Amino acid sequence: MDKSVTAVPHSVKRWQLSGTDYDPETFHPDPRNQGFLLLCVIQLFEDRVKLVIRWFDLWTDGQRKHLMSSLLGRCTSSQLRCCRDLLMETVPVTRLDFTTVLPRFLSLYVLSFLNPRDLCAAAQVSWQWRFLAEQDCLWTKRCVRRGWFLPYSPGTREYGAWKNHYIDCVSTLHWLPPRKAVEALTSSRHWQQLVGKILESDLCMCFVSHRPSSSSQGQAWL
Repeated sequence: MDKSVTAVPHSVKRWQLSGTDYDPETFHPDPRNQGFLLLCVIQLFEDRVKLVIRWFDLWTDGQRKHLMSSLLGRCTSSQLRCCRDLLMETVPVTRLDFTTVLPRFLSLYVLSFLNPRDLCAAAQVSWQWRFLAEQDCLWTKRCVRRGWFLPYSPGTREYGAWKNHYIDCVSTLHWLPPRKAVEALTSSRHWQQLVGKILESDLCMCFVSHRPSSSSQGQAWL
């Protein structure tokens, strides 16, 4: 037995390797086997994918959502865009913000059919909707139609001037709710009828008091 081999950990392995021609620094795989190794790696990846899919089929809904959230948190921007495109192809789009798809003049044409109250409500949806709902082309005609002219010319970078002018002019009006307006109109008609009856009764009294007597005229009054 060779006494040069001592009881050092892994000495047997070193002794075995020393008896071969293996040298980690000078060992290079055969280029002819690289294609075979690549096929093995691809096959191993496909087997792992099938295994994960098999596990995914056995998991609950909560476990699946947890896995998807974990995977999306590790994805890059390009990978997230790829997921978005896949979702758009798989899941049909039922709701979409038309202001982000249509040209601006078409979006303004759609908003032109709204009344002022609805336009103010639409301006609270998002910054994009607010920018469109406060355009002067939507408020200029509404103000000019009522004789409310802007006392100055707005700047090129100023928008929403006609909308603010419309709101200021409307706030100065004395308006009533529909029910109170009907009550006021009914009461005014009632007073008109009452005043008319009083005037008619006064005219009758005046006519009776000024009618000629039969003794003064010499003939009976017909």
